[in-house]
Amino acid sequence: MATSAVASRETSVPSLAADVRRFGVFNAHGCFACGSCTVVCDLASDTASFPRRPMQSVVLGLKESVWHDLDPWLCHDCGDCSTTCPREAEPRQSMATLRRYLSGQYDWTGLSARVLRSLAFELAALGAVALMVLALIIVYHLTVAKLDLATFRSTAMGMEHMFPRIQYFTVAVFLIPAFFMISNIIRMHRLTMRRAAIPLHFYAAEAAALLVNTVAHVEILKCAARDRRKKWTMHWMMAAGCVVLAGIKLFFLRWFQTDRIVPLYDPQRWVGYLAAAGILLGAGEILAAWFRERKPQHASSRPSDLMLPALLAGTALSGIAVHVCRYVGLSLTAHYLYALHLMIAVPMLMVEVPFGHWAHMIYRPLALYFAAVKDRAEAERKEKAVAA
Repeated sequence: MATSAVASRETSVPSLAADVRRFGVFNAHGCFACGSCTVVCDLASDTASFPRRPMQSVVLGLKESVWHDLDPWLCHDCGDCSTTCPREAEPRQSMATLRRYLSGQYDWTGLSARVLRSLAFELAALGAVALMVLALIIVYHLTVAKLDLATFRSTAMGMEHMFPRIQYFTVAVFLIPAFFMISNIIRMHRLTMRRAAIPLHFYAAEAAALLVNTVAHVEILKCAARDRRKKWTMHWMMAAGCVVLAGIKLFFLRWFQTDRIVPLYDPQRWVGYLAAAGILLGAGEILAAWFRERKPQHASSRPSDLMLPALLAGTALSGIAVHVCRYVGLSLTAHYLYALHLMIAVPMLMVEVPFGHWAHMIYRPLALYFAAVKDRAEAERKEKAVAA
């Protein structure tokens, strides 16, 4: 790759390292570029020499190179680089911080940068959306459902009266973050691929890689870390549970969420149970792993990185609680718990997915895809050069 040639034409931005450190720990000045981290990494290659190259780009103030670089996303956070580093510079932390920084650059609204830099702002944003949901629930029942406040507070009622309005609300809750994610993906493509004039057929040729990495996240299995298979299994179960529930909410909500009590063998029940189990197992393992590894000298994550798995677990548990209360006849309690369920799930979708740390679930597969497209285009260029 012609990275050095491109970098030599860049103007250095001395404040870049300070800007990156606003997103977490970045200890690249302790690195003397020995390359041990790159050598030990099973995912690094000739075209993706991380963590060393992106860390040095930050130290040199090469902002355009950092924005253009896909390497931080190719890292799957196994930690072998930090274990090997003779200077204890913690490249694992630096790569995680770089991913947060890049997420902030991809987002045109500026909200990602604020959410990823400040736990207080993130909590405030989540709280504000939760209060908006509560206000909508109250306004709906008092104005649309025509209930007085005393009846609303103390009367058990089903959910059928909310249809079809709840379906429109659900679609909006998914479409709004989808709009921001798609627009951020377009900006990510512009920042990372603008230096390479790559024909469309290369993108089509690597489309399978995008599908595989989005669905399976197989790169995790290439890491040398001992727990890689467990990590892959738990992440996949959580993602599968989320996809199933998202599909139900978007396309089968009226079938799934009714006042009808169905027998245990009905698909409505066991599909929901399996999806909830996947989410709870995956999110629970992420939370447990964070606390197991939480040592100041080794932890690559911050408390805010736990927000999505915590909210996912809260969404699943509150949904289970609603289900149990409905089946044992506690209708009023179920109604209140359903409001709580929405106040957890909606902020998660509106804030954490498009603007939080876990937007990397979208950015990482795309980065792997873009890197594969670049590699294919570069390989063909070399073949033509040799043939000529």
